[in-house]
Amino acid sequence: MKLAGSILLSSAIVFTVWGVALLQPTPARAISVTTPAKASEQPKSTTDKVRAEPQSKTNQNDTKQLETLMIEGNTATLATAQVEQLWRELSNNKRLNQKLLRNPSAIYVYYRDFSANYDSATVTVGYSSTDLSQAKTATTIASATYDSLLEKKKYTPSQLSSAWQEIDYRRNLERVIEIHYLSENSEVLATEVLVKYKEL
Repeated sequence: MKLAGSILLSSAIVFTVWGVALLQPTPARAISVTTPAKASEQPKSTTDKVRAEPQSKTNQNDTKQLETLMIEGNTATLATAQVEQLWRELSNNKRLNQKLLRNPSAIYVYYRDFSANYDSATVTVGYSSTDLSQAKTATTIASATYDSLLEKKKYTPSQLSSAWQEIDYRRNLERVIEIHYLSENSEVLATEVLVKYKEL
């Protein structure tokens, strides 16, 4: 039952984080102010530009090279607010849980193919194929360099929520990977969140 409790807690955290991420304000736009010409002056087409863009933070996020990884679990294209459903399905997936060779070392949550407003995505919640006796329908996470939003350690739900707010949604978000590291008793020991943006 500890695995089920850990999965439900993690899904509640994910639900909260995505809810906060969707409530972020839209980026500011440049405002154009035209200066009216005086009657004695020749007409000029003078336009002063006032920029109202947020100051960019000096983001010191580390990068991490993640090698190709195969995970098997439950996959669906759904609203990000419904990811908790996939966690429950993973916990109740007897066919998959019987294929576990040992207690899993981690549970992976792989988000990709985001909608235009990031309210839905294709999500896979599952185990590494190395923890399973056989992986027939594995999802492959290609090798890539990721920005580390959260380094591997124990976090509170509010810290996880803050990390999701650090995602730059103005860039082309390609994928997000949450790695929940588990103890021998299937309790979450640490969490790591990685993000990959499409290169322009």
